[in-house]
Amino acid sequence: MRADEEGADRCDDVHMAFSELSLPWRARGHSNPRGGLLLCHGFTGSPQSMRPWAEDHAARGWAVELPLLPGHGTTEDDLAGTTWQDWYECVREAALDLSEDHGPIAVGGLSMGGALTLALAADSDLQGRIAAVVAVNPGMTLPAAAGVAGLIAPVVRTLPGIGSDIALPGAAEEAYGRMPVRAVAQLHRLFRRTRRELGAVQVPLLLATSSVDHTVPPSDSDIVAAGVRGSVERLAMPHSYHLAPLDHDAQLLFDSSARFLARHVPSPGGR
Repeated sequence: MRADEEGADRCDDVHMAFSELSLPWRARGHSNPRGGLLLCHGFTGSPQSMRPWAEDHAARGWAVELPLLPGHGTTEDDLAGTTWQDWYECVREAALDLSEDHGPIAVGGLSMGGALTLALAADSDLQGRIAAVVAVNPGMTLPAAAGVAGLIAPVVRTLPGIGSDIALPGAAEEAYGRMPVRAVAQLHRLFRRTRRELGAVQVPLLLATSSVDHTVPPSDSDIVAAGVRGSVERLAMPHSYHLAPLDHDAQLLFDSSARFLARHVPSPGGR
């Protein structure tokens, strides 16, 4: 097995403002891969927050795609110039490409990435291409003020950042120090649209939720569980904050994800 850790050529226009860990990452070198797995990072973050998950599943034989979302991993001004459609089309294109090679794939996401994975599972054009979803602390709501973020953006350009909500001492997320208000308005639209479409999600879902989360309220996971139509398996992460793939419960998450995907994603050789 060879994991290609060079920057992927999709969904990115990367300037090295962040470390190499924040570049897009893929593992496509397996001679007989277990299946395809697309992972999606969160708002203002980067692939760095998902690399441990990606590397863990690559070592288990999965062909992993971990793109960098448009506007992320560069500058806050870049993020301010993007829309939720830009973020969604990035992961949608990656899902289409991965499923072309591996048949029905798994998708996993953290925070806003969790919302994006649920949106993929609800997309009628991707029916039959998504076999299972793993959503970690998926975002579904924002404070009421986010609804007017687009109106105040010309006056208030940025807000304090939300990165590095991690209980593990010494762990940190590579993320923007501030959030562009224009991008917050786009995030609000993404969450609102994804909530409306939850009933179209019929594939099995592993829903992992931190007991204490200072970024996304744990009740957002309850909204997801109540809204989707497919089977839901809940995973409690009692020792982690929002960035669970970098926190105390990371291995619990990875092992649970691997068992869940083994049950629900068909082997490419068995299609």
